[in-house]
Amino acid sequence: VRNPRSSSSGARRNHCPPTDMAKLTAAILLALCANSAYGFMVPSSLPLRATARAAAVSRGRMLPLMQETAVQDRAQDVGEGQASERKAAESLMQQCPETIWGPTVDIEAEQQKLKDAELPEFPTYVHKPADVTDEAAYFAENKDMLLAKLQEHGAVVLKGFSTTGEPEGFEGMWKTLGMEACLDPLHSVAGRPVVSGKNAVYEAVNKPSRAKFFVGMHNEMVGKRTVRKAAFVCFKQAEKGGEFLLTDGRRMLRDVDASVLRRWYDNKIRFSSAELPMAFMDSLGPLQSVAEPAVKALTQVAVDMKVDFDVEMFWNRVDGKRVIQAHAPPQPPVIQHPDTGLPTWFCNVHSHSLVLRDERDGVLPETTGASRLNKSDCLFGDGTAIPIEDLRHIDEVTRKNIVPVLMEKGDVCLIDNYRAMHGRDVFEGTRKHAVTWFK
Repeated sequence: VRNPRSSSSGARRNHCPPTDMAKLTAAILLALCANSAYGFMVPSSLPLRATARAAAVSRGRMLPLMQETAVQDRAQDVGEGQASERKAAESLMQQCPETIWGPTVDIEAEQQKLKDAELPEFPTYVHKPADVTDEAAYFAENKDMLLAKLQEHGAVVLKGFSTTGEPEGFEGMWKTLGMEACLDPLHSVAGRPVVSGKNAVYEAVNKPSRAKFFVGMHNEMVGKRTVRKAAFVCFKQAEKGGEFLLTDGRRMLRDVDASVLRRWYDNKIRFSSAELPMAFMDSLGPLQSVAEPAVKALTQVAVDMKVDFDVEMFWNRVDGKRVIQAHAPPQPPVIQHPDTGLPTWFCNVHSHSLVLRDERDGVLPETTGASRLNKSDCLFGDGTAIPIEDLRHIDEVTRKNIVPVLMEKGDVCLIDNYRAMHGRDVFEGTRKHAVTWFK
């Protein structure tokens, strides 16, 4: 999250232009190698945008400030020891599958059907029976029941099991259910630390510098790639907070205002994943207009070599400074579920909107690793701004449908990723939650 207090129209320019194209190339490549993607966005001619805090102050609203204190992240958060774990994961799993967007949806008709229907419980809970002593046998005997519940409800919370409290037992559970693990959608850019490559287990946003960062509701996808299912597990509960959060995409589709739904579906949504600072370009004088196309093209080539999903580079100004932003193609906010055929909300605006993040988080500590260049935001598909009233409406509907799940060691939440959005509340202490993605 960008520091809302860093905005300044009179920011000093960087007067250290590169001495030659080789240095410029090296700088761009180094920046890109450090980059992670969290979502994607917008087209070329974008308006200069102010931070949410500045906009709120201009409207007479004050936002809470988080404490800006130094936070010591762990070794894996900055990439230490990850090479061997990533290699183990790559030898075990195949790529995350490509997104299935499906056909056009009659959103008014489908929304009315949802308003008239009685939706199943979300999530549904399965508690370990008191007489079960062999958990592996229980999962094997109840495989069909658990998978049927997952398809019907969209999320299943397994409570009271102990063998799943360690990576090996957790892996044994989902293998018994016949699930096939896949790489993280952002594996190619090292966007998420690997907890155990041999057990196909990834980190689930436990980084200390992100403890006060509310992870908004989202489906795990990067436009081109989407996991089909996921299993989130608790290896250690945080001392305070850190609840796993769930939202049903079917209920979201039911509750979104009809006019907002039509406007968003017609315009589609684009996401931006990263901002590469290029303030030095303003110091090039008459050479700037010549250099910008070359720098953009070079950046695009470097990104295409690094990532395995669709992304385009565009110039923009943010807080008065020249940046290159990485954008994904436009996406519909509602899709037809690839398995059930039922329409569902499938849109990451709640987690990716800069306005919503700044309004709920305020100022956060500096982070480390690949997250440093993570600058996600969202606009309509044609590059125009999403009305702030629309964003706040989506926030309101999302929060209305959030279900917090307090997970203890060994608890597992199975989710249908095309239907269920997930997130995480802020926490204190040490939190060790993890996830495995499935094809």
